[in-house]
Amino acid sequence: MTRTLPWMWALALVTLPAGAEQTADPCGGLQFVNGRVELGRPLAPKGPETEACLKHVAQALVSRPAIRSVTLAARLPDAERLDGQGLAVAKAAAEVLVSAGVPRTRVSVVAPPAVPGEPGRLQLAYVERPAQPRVAQVRASSGQVSAGPSPAELRPRGTGDSLYTQELFHTAPDASAELELADASRVRVTPNSLVRLGAIELGANGKRVVRLELMRGSVETVAAPGGDGSVFEVRTRGAVAGVRGTQFRVSAQEDGTSRLETLEGKVALGSDKAEVEVAHGQGSRVLPGAAPEPPRPLLAAPLLNGPRGGSFTAAPTLEWFSVPGAKTYRVEMARAADFAAGVRTLEAQDMKLAVPAETAGKWFWRVLAVDADGFIGFPSKIYAFDLRP
Repeated sequence: MTRTLPWMWALALVTLPAGAEQTADPCGGLQFVNGRVELGRPLAPKGPETEACLKHVAQALVSRPAIRSVTLAARLPDAERLDGQGLAVAKAAAEVLVSAGVPRTRVSVVAPPAVPGEPGRLQLAYVERPAQPRVAQVRASSGQVSAGPSPAELRPRGTGDSLYTQELFHTAPDASAELELADASRVRVTPNSLVRLGAIELGANGKRVVRLELMRGSVETVAAPGGDGSVFEVRTRGAVAGVRGTQFRVSAQEDGTSRLETLEGKVALGSDKAEVEVAHGQGSRVLPGAAPEPPRPLLAAPLLNGPRGGSFTAAPTLEWFSVPGAKTYRVEMARAADFAAGVRTLEAQDMKLAVPAETAGKWFWRVLAVDADGFIGFPSKIYAFDLRP
């Protein structure tokens, strides 16, 4: 017999405006990973592009109060370094960070030996000493994701970044991310979503308290096992769900409707009017001011016809078999088989979809059936193909 997990999960939505549009990244990409500032392209010792990138890095540093210090290294050819130019270049770059708002006491410079055969470049490292324990980390991300204390203070985030209590986490319309919580649970945040991170408390005997707030969009959660008395609480507007399972989806729509789809375990979905239990393979929703609807079966996983592998020089057509009750089909394509990030979501009315011609490379794909009320069913098996024009 499967042991029921004594978890509680709550839903309550507050609609907030979306974060400001992110500007183009002059560094070609920026991530804070295990003490290294990773850039999308090598950073030349000096020049207008270097200055623009350093200012962008400075903005990211200022928005991360947990980073207590940053070291800027100028790796120049040995002839230049030994002539004293290495430290001079590093100090000039450090001044750009300081002028852009990084406290001078947090910046140091070094001039290490160059890597043989490589041109001179700047590199950055950091030390993170959080004033409070992080409650989550960005495990994977693609597109523009950001976080901050309020919608007006959202700043870019990326894979490896830490998140703290009361921070908002936002995904742009073409972005997605997977968060790993401090209790080892994972939360996939879909495009155009806004989540507030609450407290995460870890106690003895596996007991934990997890609190999140889904303010817009949808998330899919794979909750880690918890001990007796554990609480896993997520809020949206107008509904409360007590989760006793491990995998489920929740959506918070703009009109105040909350929708739940239980993929594993059981969930007690309630509002001010009533409560229902939504078991594995079922879904329910709460309309504004109403009681939860009776649970309905989720649609079955579609059976894929192909391609089930292979390499193509022209964009292939994805095909699958019909699912009774499906109004549309949601086709997901991702660069990785776990679909944690970088997911491209397409909609199909029929049982086939032509792959966009610009999507060259290797792709994993799956299909989910969607009913007339927007409930998303179980995902199909995953197959892969290569598009090599």
